[in-house]
Amino acid sequence: MKALVVDDSVVFRMAISQALVESDQITKVHSVGNGQAGIEYLKTNPDTDLITLDLEMPIMDGITAIKEIRKFNRDVFILVFSSFSSKGAEKTVLALSFGANDFVTKQDLGGAASIENSLKMIRESLIPKVKSFLGKKSGESVASSVNVPAIVKDMTIKPKLIVIGSSTGGPEALNKLFSMVKETPSVPLLLVQHMPPFFTEKLAGHLTNTSSVLEFKEGENGDQLEVGKCLIAPGDFHMIYENGKIKINQSEKVCFVRPSLDVLLDSLAENYDDKILSLVLTGMGNDGAEANKKLNLRGDYIFVQNEQSSVIWGMPGAVKENIPTVECLSLEELATMINEVFKRI
Repeated sequence: MKALVVDDSVVFRMAISQALVESDQITKVHSVGNGQAGIEYLKTNPDTDLITLDLEMPIMDGITAIKEIRKFNRDVFILVFSSFSSKGAEKTVLALSFGANDFVTKQDLGGAASIENSLKMIRESLIPKVKSFLGKKSGESVASSVNVPAIVKDMTIKPKLIVIGSSTGGPEALNKLFSMVKETPSVPLLLVQHMPPFFTEKLAGHLTNTSSVLEFKEGENGDQLEVGKCLIAPGDFHMIYENGKIKINQSEKVCFVRPSLDVLLDSLAENYDDKILSLVLTGMGNDGAEANKKLNLRGDYIFVQNEQSSVIWGMPGAVKENIPTVECLSLEELATMINEVFKRI
């Protein structure tokens, strides 16, 4: 893989470049100090596989750079670096919605200790994400031959709840998905997107602005399922359904993540009596695979995003491996499915 590092901090450029070179995944690393220089390099080096991009830069910031890059290059993977703050979260969610594939948080430089922590963070957080992108192109949705309206019509019992899980590539996928959902909601929704604190709150606000029919908010203790509202598991908290209400907790991570889709679906399998429509979108890992097996045994409806349109086919692929009969659909088809479920009486 060939990588481009775009950051106005010389220290971070050196640290990120060093971490990438030390990994056995990257064969060449080039670095520049702003978004405009990054675009110029990418145009003359279109075989670049990966860009790490700071969001706060002079001349051209990261968000503007992402918009420009996606006009002429949809394949290159873009990882943005974000500050762990409310402002940083807001900009990161915006960057992801414009086409960045994933993000890593970094500390502001404030002395030797901070620099060392940032170097450690880069090695521990950045490289696993880079490895997950190996051999994968950032794809567009490709429609299958599935007749989605017919599938929904054939559902013996209408699902009374839609649950969605996503991780790497999720914010952009969710943005596209909910921009295509136009029917008046008739069932509530729950969402697990792997993100840290601050970020899920900003994601909820962004998706509310994107959707013409749904309101999104972080789930809180005591929330009830409500038609027209999608509750998002808050960053660093599991969200569960119990005694007819939502509860959040910080019990141990499951599948190395918190919030976990498995945790939410397990609680629904035990406590929710009506039919569930479970949709698993792009993401690293296998969160959701085990719990969806339980839903399948209950006779619930399970679908996954297809490999062609997923940034990472880890989560949906793991569900498909566990349940070979599961249908793989494009984002357009998944949006059609939600619209058809909303329309069904």
